[in-house]
Amino acid sequence: KIKHAILDRMRGGDEAKEIAVGIVGAGVAGLQQARALKARGISCIVFDLAPRPGGLWRENYVSYGVQVPVQLYEFPDFPYRPRSVLADLFPQEYADGAMMQEYIERYVQHFELEPMLSLRTRVLSLQRRADGKAGWTITYSRNGATSTVQVDYAVIATGMYSAPPNVPEYPGASEFVASGGAIIHSSKYTDGALAEGKRVLVVGGAKSAIDITIDSATRGKSARSTLVFRHAHWGTPRLLAWFLPSQYVFLSRLGQLLVSLKQGAYPAGGPRWIDTLKALPILGWIVSGVMALAFRLAEELIALQLGHYGEWRPSLPMVCDLYGYGHVLSPQFRQLRARKQFDTVRGEVVRLAKGVAIIKADPVRGCFSRGSYSKLAEEVAIPCELIVCATGFRKTYDYLPKAELAALDVQEDGVYLYRHIFPPAVPDLAFCGAEIATMTNIMTHAIHAEYIARVVARELALPTREQMQREVDTVREWK
Repeated sequence: KIKHAILDRMRGGDEAKEIAVGIVGAGVAGLQQARALKARGISCIVFDLAPRPGGLWRENYVSYGVQVPVQLYEFPDFPYRPRSVLADLFPQEYADGAMMQEYIERYVQHFELEPMLSLRTRVLSLQRRADGKAGWTITYSRNGATSTVQVDYAVIATGMYSAPPNVPEYPGASEFVASGGAIIHSSKYTDGALAEGKRVLVVGGAKSAIDITIDSATRGKSARSTLVFRHAHWGTPRLLAWFLPSQYVFLSRLGQLLVSLKQGAYPAGGPRWIDTLKALPILGWIVSGVMALAFRLAEELIALQLGHYGEWRPSLPMVCDLYGYGHVLSPQFRQLRARKQFDTVRGEVVRLAKGVAIIKADPVRGCFSRGSYSKLAEEVAIPCELIVCATGFRKTYDYLPKAELAALDVQEDGVYLYRHIFPPAVPDLAFCGAEIATMTNIMTHAIHAEYIARVVARELALPTREQMQREVDTVREWK
């Protein structure tokens, strides 16, 4: 068993204690990383600023929850509930945020992870060890005191949705707020009472924006809501063609095979015979044509189910858009939209004024307003008292030294890593679930945690830096 005396002394304020692995983030990624290391007798500590483990499941916007059945979003070594044949064949139970948080806390108790947690702790920086040894010096603050700890390995497990909220700085915002308006990030929409009696403008086109639009539109005391978005994204129905659970297509080997036949094999581990087949003069042309037709038919089917028409029609093909912005769309969205309980405008907020948001509308696709499509003027003023910005988060890596930060080569869409985990040019550092989002994040994080634990325990050797970089470059080019 792991001895926790070091962690106890750290909590007491002692500095410069040494431990094997430091993990930043106590969500489903960081907790599974601690579990995988503990199983090998490797000491670790998990830092998190929050008072409880759970990450984004601890607190989030009203009505947030798992967008896939819970049977597809559970710890692989700790099922959400006992198995049943019927539930496995037709999983249709969707857990809300509170249910997931309770499940995560049961996971912590079951595997006795609490002694490894350093909560209410802010990680300030990671610096290379001054003694010349491999690893890091982690500087952190807790209870107003700043301390350090030496680790051999650091794991960033902060997820995709924990960085500083991205709230656009709109011209005229001060006038809007001074007149009684409010601008908040979606993560702060934790009480639906915020929308009651107000005209709500939701900015964004992904899952949180849609969930908040549904919530604000269904509150009896709320005035009319409007969803403003620059790009429409393909949703995934819970039941494809109204009868087939979508995971049998989108989250299956069959689905991955079909995507590979359409786009080409994924360069890091994809079946190479697909690229050989598509390169054949006649057969390759036939396969490409059949796949193009099949995906076009799938687009039209999903458009019919989810109402992807007019301004709500995505510009990108489904296979390109779904793997970057895919979300399982609640059937309530189309129902409310068909009943004209809220408006949608494809455009961009350009400025604010007293009691209104000025929208520059899409010149081609107008708005769905009270039941009729209509082209908007170049700019339109939409009355509102509350603006909810479902505009994501700003990834930050400022905890790293300048040399390591430069070596990460941060791009607009994040960091490209070997197997989405290891930066080739920065040794002794790994990212567990922090640079990739999937429909089943919790399983993806489990795979990352196990991979990292095997590397730390020297059960698995990584390729050379050059080999890892070549694969990263190939994946980046393929994407």
